[in-house]
Amino acid sequence: MEKYNITHYYDFHIDTVTQILMDSKEPIYDLLDLPNASGLKPISERDDGDKKYIKNEWCVHGQIPPIAQKIIRPDMLTFVEDSVWDRTTKTYTANIIPHHFSRVITAKHRVEFYDNGDGRTRRALKGIFEARIPIIGTIFEKTVIKYLKQNADEDFKLSRRALEKYVEKNGDPNAEKSLKK
Repeated sequence: MEKYNITHYYDFHIDTVTQILMDSKEPIYDLLDLPNASGLKPISERDDGDKKYIKNEWCVHGQIPPIAQKIIRPDMLTFVEDSVWDRTTKTYTANIIPHHFSRVITAKHRVEFYDNGDGRTRRALKGIFEARIPIIGTIFEKTVIKYLKQNADEDFKLSRRALEKYVEKNGDPNAEKSLKK
């Protein structure tokens, strides 16, 4: 089992970051611009006030190690992300349910937003990925984690730029609290 922990900082107050990135009616950037993401299909979304429940089907690709290509084809890298955005705790939790190998793969992550105390927001991504497949499981885990980290870093860059453009165009709804004005 591989665990990961990735931290990024936005130069805006937590209320600005979560309001614009997590609660905008329309996404402010395209998630298909992420490396290794080749398809995203919304399945369902339900908003219960404090929590928003979201299900999306993702198709991802990447470099599958040659040893793993004997049993893992690119079309097998499709999964459902069953997630919850909790506005109270400022936490996004996701359970990844692969279409293939669901009995041997476990994947979960949690994105937590924190007020950094200086007008910035800390985004902490924590998760696990486990592939209980003899011989190639460990190789597959390390490869998936490598791409997951690349996507997390690129997602931060995309979201940061989109957030900056949004605020430049529309203003910061929490300007008095944010580092950038």
